[in-house]
Amino acid sequence: MMRSKLITLTFLLFSILSIETAIADDSEYQLGQGFKINDVLTIGGYFSTEYSNKNDQEEFAVDDLALLLYGSFSQNASYLIELESVNFYSEDFKNDTSGSNIFPILERFYFDYKKSDQLSFRVGKQITPIGYWNLQPINVLRETSSNPILSRLMFPKFLTGLDVYGYTPFDDDLTYHFYLQGTKDLDNERINIDADSHFGFSLEKHFRNDWQLGGSTGRFTEVDESETYYFQLNSRLDKYKYSFITEAILNYKDPRAGNDEKSQAFYLQGEYRFNPKHALIGRVEYFHNDQKKQKERIGIVGYSFRPLYPISLKIEYQWHADTDSDGVFSSFSVLF
Repeated sequence: MMRSKLITLTFLLFSILSIETAIADDSEYQLGQGFKINDVLTIGGYFSTEYSNKNDQEEFAVDDLALLLYGSFSQNASYLIELESVNFYSEDFKNDTSGSNIFPILERFYFDYKKSDQLSFRVGKQITPIGYWNLQPINVLRETSSNPILSRLMFPKFLTGLDVYGYTPFDDDLTYHFYLQGTKDLDNERINIDADSHFGFSLEKHFRNDWQLGGSTGRFTEVDESETYYFQLNSRLDKYKYSFITEAILNYKDPRAGNDEKSQAFYLQGEYRFNPKHALIGRVEYFHNDQKKQKERIGIVGYSFRPLYPISLKIEYQWHADTDSDGVFSSFSVLF
């Protein structure tokens, strides 16, 4: 137990010293923007540590340790490669167990080609362009340590295929995505749903009063041949110190064996920023699966501290109305 806590403390001290060194030498490097070798190659990365304390578990984890490689071949062509070690190190103090995983997976690997503002192409393993939360896979960019159930259970987080996107020709404030996957994932080590076919379409309108409104619809087929259709809506409002985000989704699943399943999920999140460094966050969530009789109602209150934008320290308390999972969750994350 003592050895584990010393490892945890040593890692945190090393991280803080590394950050301070990077900040002190900002003439050559700016934290969060990677180290630019040339136009073709920029090297960056991030890490995230998490701590949770609930009824049956007290765990510290180096949850993510990732390397980012990205750059541009020309004015219109670019790429991104993300290698990530998931659950790099974890220690459960209550149950006296530990684990590690140093081997990285291929989290993202894609190429972009921009023909115009109205037409761009992205090919490879990429984030599925649905809603808001799913587009923020890195902990430091999110408002809370935990992810809404909606982003984990209702659609594949990643797709290996093609995304055609841009602004619509008739409205410069309306964006679109056509996305398509026709094979298994390029690397299926961290996918939440094992799909070998997925296609969909999304739209989002940006209004002049800092309000966004959008939605998605699509279908994916899992490797067990079950098919799921989804219909999703999302909205966001940002006003100086306040922001409100909501997403809702309906799923209709034909499992090929047994009865059809219908699932619903939504979350509503609000944030109040005292200043650029300090913020309070609240979120309510709901999930229900009719066939499996699963229900989740969750409330979250949290605090976020950003000494610099690429550095985030977050803590939250979760209430679970339907399961015995109440507890404290926190994280410390840095984008290099």
